[in-house]
Amino acid sequence: MAYLVKMDDVEYKVLVKELEANKFEVHIDDKSYVVDARLTEGSVYSLLINNESFEADIDYKGENNYHVLTEGDLFKINVIDEMKAKLLQRRGGGAVEGKQVLKSEMPGRVISVKVAVGDSVQEGDILLILEAMKMQNEIKAPKSGEVKELFVKEGENIAADSKLVVIE
Repeated sequence: MAYLVKMDDVEYKVLVKELEANKFEVHIDDKSYVVDARLTEGSVYSLLINNESFEADIDYKGENNYHVLTEGDLFKINVIDEMKAKLLQRRGGGAVEGKQVLKSEMPGRVISVKVAVGDSVQEGDILLILEAMKMQNEIKAPKSGEVKELFVKEGENIAADSKLVVIE
């Protein structure tokens, strides 16, 4: 899974591959890390990065923004998956046309579903919350329209590339 991560006006391309439960191979630009991430309490994670231990308080602020507090330093980061970034670039302010089939780009768990079949949605409306890699991601409508199909329910674990919602 590829992400674009922006921190202090610098953008990084981040590739993440799940090796096993709680363990990931992470490539940031040209550097590689093995990360073991475990939620310890609330929003505090115990991280083992290339065998070096860290603790980080990761607070989701909405709109793909996170505040990460570690070792007394606060980092404000924006995380967006690469596919969404490409879609936004392609749109260039224009509208997304036609039927949109939203798929999960990584395995995860559906935390909540905010829509039902037949609901009208506006571009940017939150359709569901998907937890993947210990982060909660808002899956938003790429266009205004009607929810034609809904493939997931709350609490369901899903595989990468699973269909989530169809908007037309």
